[in-house]
Amino acid sequence: MEQSRKQTDTIIYGGAFNPPTRAHQAILQACVDRAERTGADVWLLPSGDRTDKTIEVSRDDRLRMLDALISDVLTRTVTIHVDTSELDQAKQTETYDTVTRLSLLHMDRRFVWVFGSDSVTTMAQWRHGEWLVDNLPMLIVERPGVPIEELGRYATRLDVDTLATSSTDVKRRLAAQEPVDHLVTPSVMKLLVK
Repeated sequence: MEQSRKQTDTIIYGGAFNPPTRAHQAILQACVDRAERTGADVWLLPSGDRTDKTIEVSRDDRLRMLDALISDVLTRTVTIHVDTSELDQAKQTETYDTVTRLSLLHMDRRFVWVFGSDSVTTMAQWRHGEWLVDNLPMLIVERPGVPIEELGRYATRLDVDTLATSSTDVKRRLAAQEPVDHLVTPSVMKLLVK
């Protein structure tokens, strides 16, 4: 009889993070806190270009911003890994393709995906979205103005107090020369004002 292998739980939090905000910090901290309780690790997955979004920041700058974000999170015993597989693809990325590829490449891991409630409300319309809703282990973060009405089959709520801010708002404020230090972490702020 073949003995089943134990899989490492990995919380995977993806996004553009362009730039990372205090909301990203709060979500990442909640992931780290959960990982510490459950013995998991955390992966950040900076997204590549998608059909709905092109990210016009260099790969190196995005990775520097993620390193800055991580430095402003209390990691304690939890390892945070940055997976650049979407950044390194030449083609546009799709969530289903990333889920499939990472699952095949890392069969020793059970990925638990972090999504905002805004994403979950539209997920069924994504490519293979119904499959994602029915099969993907998820942690759902309630976004301001988008209450969690329905969870996927393997979804759990991740309670996080986040600011009602976005990377888009930070970029708009920077362009207008308005202060953003209350919207981003200190280490990210240092990169933005260089």
